[in-house]
Amino acid sequence: MSIKDSGGFNVRRRPDLDVSGMIAFVARIHVGGGQWVELLYSKSDLQEIRRVIGQALQENQ
Repeated sequence: MSIKDSGGFNVRRRPDLDVSGMIAFVARIHVGGGQWVELLYSKSDLQEIRRVIGQALQENQ
């Protein structure tokens, strides 16, 4: 089962958490047993994650 199939991962915009011009997003990851981990990211953090994932995917083609 993948993360996509299990619904165990999502990222949402959270304007209520914006601070000092940072555009905030929260990633929720299901870690099992009904427990979730929430990670706070800025827009630039997510752009960097996208870049790194893109590189990894191209390396494995």
